[in-house]
Amino acid sequence: MEFITAKELSESKNKFIVLDIRDEDKFRRNTVPGSINIDIYGDIHEGNYGAVMEKLNALPKEKEIVLVCNTGSTTQPACQILESMGYRAKVLELGMVGWNSFVKHGHS
Repeated sequence: MEFITAKELSESKNKFIVLDIRDEDKFRRNTVPGSINIDIYGDIHEGNYGAVMEKLNALPKEKEIVLVCNTGSTTQPACQILESMGYRAKVLELGMVGWNSFVKHGHS
């Protein structure tokens, strides 16, 4: 499993599919610009990995996926699931906390 920093992501966003796995409400309030939302947050916490795989199966495999959650911890099992399905994936280090800190300091 690989991690990517907010700075690295901001410098190469077009290279990735940015996937926010939080619920729709959190996604609507604040997310990495250009990201898509598939809510698997609760499924991960409940251990419902079959549902996670079903929801993520529609993602294209030609681009690497960067996973985003609140702090980067819930995306780690999601990243492992994607990798087991043949995807290339990374975790946004510190999730939205890291992204918001990066943006707050004048970057984006």
